[in-house]
Amino acid sequence: MRYTCVDTAEFLYPDITEYQSGGDTVKILTPRGSYACAQILFSEVPGTTLKVSFEGWNPELYEMVPVYVEKNQFLDESNSAPHIPERVAPYYLYDCLKPSEGSVKVGGNGVCAIYLSQPIPADAQTGTVCGKVIAGETEIPVELEVSPVTVPGETLTMIQGYNQNCVCQYHGVEEGTPAFEALDTAYLKMLRRMHQNMLYCPGPNVTDLGDNRYQITFADMEAFMTKAISLGYECFNWGLGFRRSWKESAILIHGMESMSFECYCYLAQMLPALEAFLKKKGWVDRFLLGVADEPNDANAMEYRALCGLIRKLAPSLRLMDAMSFGPVHGAIDVWIPLNKEYQDHKTEIDTFRHYGDEIWYYDCCVPRGGKTINRYMDYALLATRYHFWASYRYDLTGYLHWAAVNYQPGQDPFKQSCPEHHNADSVTYLPAGDTHVVYPGEGEPWMSVRLEAYRASAEEYELLRALAAKNKEMADAICTSVCREFDDVEYDVKAFRAARNRLIRALED
Repeated sequence: MRYTCVDTAEFLYPDITEYQSGGDTVKILTPRGSYACAQILFSEVPGTTLKVSFEGWNPELYEMVPVYVEKNQFLDESNSAPHIPERVAPYYLYDCLKPSEGSVKVGGNGVCAIYLSQPIPADAQTGTVCGKVIAGETEIPVELEVSPVTVPGETLTMIQGYNQNCVCQYHGVEEGTPAFEALDTAYLKMLRRMHQNMLYCPGPNVTDLGDNRYQITFADMEAFMTKAISLGYECFNWGLGFRRSWKESAILIHGMESMSFECYCYLAQMLPALEAFLKKKGWVDRFLLGVADEPNDANAMEYRALCGLIRKLAPSLRLMDAMSFGPVHGAIDVWIPLNKEYQDHKTEIDTFRHYGDEIWYYDCCVPRGGKTINRYMDYALLATRYHFWASYRYDLTGYLHWAAVNYQPGQDPFKQSCPEHHNADSVTYLPAGDTHVVYPGEGEPWMSVRLEAYRASAEEYELLRALAAKNKEMADAICTSVCREFDDVEYDVKAFRAARNRLIRALED
């Protein structure tokens, strides 16, 4: 049997046995308040299962499950770049992590892979621990160094879409049942591991009484937010309106055009009720209202008018939306431009920050190709890992993605990575992995390698901020040594690991 220990910033594949960062020893430097992680690929394994145990340390063991990447959606020779894509599809990729009690399944080609994750408490003893991974008859040495540096508390806001309907559909449970509640809790805890601290929440419960009168309550919102807060979530977003078409000005709210008299009557009742509910619960500061996702040139004027109406009816609510750069300046409080749009319009968007607004960023299915990082399964894994290094680089204090768990109708995320997607009058096939970073496992959610890359990146963001408080010039230099722009990052895995370790060492001084 052969093996190679590969850096966790590099994807593994069941048909590739040689890696840039491969070695024969697990060597980990980790801060406290994090996880010490490793991945090992085995080849020429006899039998159908491989038993795994440990000496000297006690990590979580995960079997790495291969998932299918069927195509490089929207990528061809005209827009490809080094590592984008990392491979030409179709192929299988080890992205899914299935918890294991001590053995993993071996593929038909004699290959299997494991992911190891040792929780390191904030008060863990520092120093180097030597241990072993025992795989079958093979002993793999482990050197785990726990740094005295501790990951600071979360300052980055992260929201990725969690669709409870997917839990029901893919696990065969009904919302409100004990089985659903247990799974819902497991999914929410998994997203918290990634340092996600914000969620989309349900809207109001509305009963139409006729004559433009409504009974408005917030039972669903209250129940959802109460549970999420108990699990460590800090912030929530509910989207008020949505476009009818990418080519029209109309924004629809509760089935009505936002500028209609009927919609005004609805908003004049609902928005003050929402504001009063949030104030009563002490949740105004936890809540951000989405106005109409991704406004564009076609609906910019209506969007700005709607923002003004909201501010009249519920002046204490903060407004946010994901968007490209467009003529909606002055309309909202939290700007979430596409990563490439921020880079291209940095001067203008930073002006909003100068006048008191907050700037986050999001990535979506555009731009596709070129050199702009994204979390796709056909990009290098470092394209995911650099997400929050870029947040530090640009001082972007939040991140949004539409889908942490948002499988599309009929999609099997183990077999289909590029499903059909409908958005108003737009129909497309999404790039690989855009719909999820969590898999619907056997009676439980299973993490992805990309979720772990997000987690590590969020921790590195906080470490960069901590170093900047002591020595900003050094923090900036470490960051820009590997992450200079959204479309200019270092894909040498060893260079990345050196920069990350340099960051930890600098905080030790």
